[in-house]
Amino acid sequence: MRPAEHILRATGDVTFTPTEATRTVVFELNGSLKVEAVERGGKAVPNFVQDPVGLDQLGPNVRVDLGEVVQPGTPVSLRFRWSGALVTPEGGPLATKRLAYVGNEGSYLMYASRWFPFHDYAADRATSDITVTVPAGFTVAGASDEPVAATQSGGGARFRFVHKQPTLVGNFAAARYATRTLRIGGYEVDFFVQPGNEGRIERYGELVGKALEFYTQQYGAPAFGTRYVVAQIDDESLEAYAAHGMQFLSSSFFDSQRAPKDERVQREIAYQWWGFTVGLKSFDDAWLSQGLSEWSGFALREATLPAPQLDAAQRDMQERALMFEQSASILRAPSALDDTSPQYQSVMFYKGAMVFRMLRETIGKAKFDQLLRALADQYRGKSVSIDEFEKFSSQVAGRNMRFFFARWVEGTGVPEFAVDYQIIRTRAGKFRARGTVRQNFEGLQMPVELMLRAEGDTNNATQIVRIDDKSEDFDLESNGAPVEVVVDPNNKILRLSEDLRVSIVARRGIELFREGQYAEAQRQMEEALKLDKSNSWIYYNLGLIYLEQRNYDPAIDNFKAALAGNLKPSWIEVWARIKMGNAYDSKGDRTRAVNEYNKAVESGINYDGAQRAAKQFIATPYDPKSAVQNAASK
Repeated sequence: MRPAEHILRATGDVTFTPTEATRTVVFELNGSLKVEAVERGGKAVPNFVQDPVGLDQLGPNVRVDLGEVVQPGTPVSLRFRWSGALVTPEGGPLATKRLAYVGNEGSYLMYASRWFPFHDYAADRATSDITVTVPAGFTVAGASDEPVAATQSGGGARFRFVHKQPTLVGNFAAARYATRTLRIGGYEVDFFVQPGNEGRIERYGELVGKALEFYTQQYGAPAFGTRYVVAQIDDESLEAYAAHGMQFLSSSFFDSQRAPKDERVQREIAYQWWGFTVGLKSFDDAWLSQGLSEWSGFALREATLPAPQLDAAQRDMQERALMFEQSASILRAPSALDDTSPQYQSVMFYKGAMVFRMLRETIGKAKFDQLLRALADQYRGKSVSIDEFEKFSSQVAGRNMRFFFARWVEGTGVPEFAVDYQIIRTRAGKFRARGTVRQNFEGLQMPVELMLRAEGDTNNATQIVRIDDKSEDFDLESNGAPVEVVVDPNNKILRLSEDLRVSIVARRGIELFREGQYAEAQRQMEEALKLDKSNSWIYYNLGLIYLEQRNYDPAIDNFKAALAGNLKPSWIEVWARIKMGNAYDSKGDRTRAVNEYNKAVESGINYDGAQRAAKQFIATPYDPKSAVQNAASK
């Protein structure tokens, strides 16, 4: 690397074994890099063509004519020499995010950037021996199966990284890093951060350690061993990117003025099992990596969060999964949707995670845990497809799971449930709700949880009914007079309801808000309010939109409306007070601000650190010029 000039210059030997007779081989390569020469057996290969734009589906590529037909199973070695400037996203796979950059302030090379020639993205697992040369004072972060060898050479430094087991290779970050190693459980976590950003290392170190231990207990040891690397990169790249034994995190993760991004870190760590320890046959099988990693992060939160936060997390994942559910099926999304779009994120990550959750409910927790553990064992160091996973699921479940995969992986659309019941008073003075739960999908097979809410009962009666078509009968008993029968009280099923329709519209507004599209976000929220004018959650998020734009009076009006609404979820009561206080502080009305913060403290609700936040603002006024929303868009 030549950071001062933004130049990458490289020489690489690529050895591959064709699986069928071939004369022409196609390699993917970043369009900002130019191939200067290709050699085979020490002799120049004259016939190679580089397409830096990529008019075919591969994108930028290099086609090499080997000069002869090579038979299957015959190893071929080619030496490439290439170079170029890596400054902007141009030439890479994403139009607005750079995945490779060389510069004095910090450099990074990600596998997905195609900075070196390879074939078959996301499935091209390889061994590697890579040496990176950087100027003196730079440190190179990267994973390696052997201790990283660092040597000084001619005013620079050389770092050697070796992968003896096939994986997705070629991930490095280089800068004048501050480094720190934490030993957590059986793991050694190496942090590489820009000087001055060490404040988050302890927090993320603990988070990473707990996640590694949880996933190891659930799925077995990961392929990367016991050393895990976390490297800070700039905000011009992806927010986070997982590599074998390594995690790239943007600077936003280390900014003490921003809320920590725990859930994202938990998901990214899970890729070490679902994407690297177990690979993919092709990118079309991305659900087995992306959906399963999102599910694994949720499973970790499910095991550790207190009840109120878990309830919110369950509802959050369900709503995110439904936002763009009709855009494409899980099977079709990798080819039909832009993988950086909100639609893709919704289908592949959140619907993908919900489908794994429904698979657990369908076959039972014990078999589901057995399935994932066996998947990690049987396909360790190998690649798996969705078709193979379906067959594997059928074996573990002890029945043909075609009905499940056809409905949830290959199809779109979700059911809607309704209940009819009668209330009977028993001789023992109790109440029974006998009735039928119905849904509108042909041939649906699914366990559905029902809960009877009753007056005075602290423990609401529940029953799981297995729907094998359009309806099933139920019988629930309570001590108090029944109030309602609730379908799917813990949000385990992809389904529609009147309140979910409202929440989905509002959730789209939240996603637009996060992307900075305030006008469209506001429009979506207002559309949601037309469907439910008592919805505190929508008023709260509208208030956040106005607060972010420093339009304080409408923000205050919406926080007041949130407090006058249905107060669902329950944390609205405390956070609406805090945010209203922030708006008053921004207007210079300190008396009213402190009054709201005190009311937040008096509520006693401590969801997501609310009590700490309220007390902090009582002591120090909210400053809109430097503040970042710690509780935005819950």
